[in-house]
Amino acid sequence: MILTAICLAIPIVFAVQVWFVPPLIRIVFGSLAAVMVVLYAAIWLWMRPSAFVVGPDELELVWPMRRRTIARGDIVRVRKLAVADLKRELGYMLRIGAGGLWGGFGLARTALGTMELWISRTDWIVWVECRDRRSLLVTPDEPDRFVELLQAK
Repeated sequence: MILTAICLAIPIVFAVQVWFVPPLIRIVFGSLAAVMVVLYAAIWLWMRPSAFVVGPDELELVWPMRRRTIARGDIVRVRKLAVADLKRELGYMLRIGAGGLWGGFGLARTALGTMELWISRTDWIVWVECRDRRSLLVTPDEPDRFVELLQAK
């Protein structure tokens, strides 16, 4: 939350500075603010999931501008883990994608391989282990209910 607030403040700082700097730097600061706003919009619309929907036959990942489904048969195991437990099982993670603004999104390289990363908090993470595809690390709004629904086959 704090990192997101800091990230959101950066283009505002650049935009405000446009009024107080020489013309050439004004162009640079204005351009930086504009690029950051476009980048933040892209992260919000394309990278940050808005919902994880558990259906009878699939898990659907929903973003504002796209959707993806994972067949329930491809899901091997689902567990909610505290971050300390996750680190113990997966080791350290290298994030490949967006991070800091509304969470971490993209891929995570771990000791067990590359996983998809769709998280908006860091006190717990749900690990969706999959067969024949990348596993998922997600933070749904109701993690216990999410795990319960996916385990009931």
